Amino acid sequence: MHYSVSLDTIFQSIPSLDQLKKLHGMGYRYVEWKGFPQQDTSSLVGLLKESSLACHAFGMPEGSLVDGALHAQFVENLHQALEMAKQLGNRLIVCGVGNALESSHESQLEAMVVGLELCLPLLKKYDCELLIEPRNTRIDNKGYALSRSGDAAAVLKLIDDPHVRLLYNIYHQQISEGNILIRLEKYLPWIGHIRAGGVPGRAELDSGELSYRRIFAYLESLGYTGNIGLEYFPKRPPFEGLESCMMLRSLK
Repeated sequence: MHYSVSLDTIFQSIPSLDQLKKLHGMGYRYVEWKGFPQQDTSSLVGLLKESSLACHAFGMPEGSLVDGALHAQFVENLHQALEMAKQLGNRLIVCGVGNALESSHESQLEAMVVGLELCLPLLKKYDCELLIEPRNTRIDNKGYALSRSGDAAAVLKLIDDPHVRLLYNIYHQQISEGNILIRLEKYLPWIGHIRAGGVPGRAELDSGELSYRRIFAYLESLGYTGNIGLEYFPKRPPFEGLESCMMLRSLK
């Protein structure tokens, strides 16, 4: 397992070349974005190359999978993200599913399946994975349509294609449903990426109620070989928190 540093949450903007080189010097090799990168793509490619860092993932422009009337726009947004991914070199693209509608939850899950199936031709063409993200609606993301990892897994089972997988965000799922170790093991076959943040507060990993040292050790015992995205909003100077992450275990 390796860490992937979320630049737009930990630094709030694109770091300088010196800061990116410092990340590399600390042992980090991957970066990602929570949202869709707003900077000039060629400039980002240059910065990452000069600092010997690789882009692991980013979020596509927000759209809706639960509203069939917006599926065409969702596919268009995905195409835009895939073109950027081709330049940045990452295979993972994270998506939200949109806010809940007045229709039944079951019908909205069915709409997600339809929308994701429409994305498959593009995902196969670019050989990328689209990661659907359950998010907590108790504290953040009021009105969001997908909060349970089990619902996400049910959608993925119906699609049954490795180009569409689950982003398991430990911060969100601890708030939404808890039982992190049990659910990580249960849904590991569908997990394409994991993100982490302190609970409560979404700050540094050592700031809350979760033992990330134990969680990471458990993931290794399960054979998880993907990255851990450090997606938190620091309460301390960024590099101080990143040093503490390195001390949690031997992840690099």
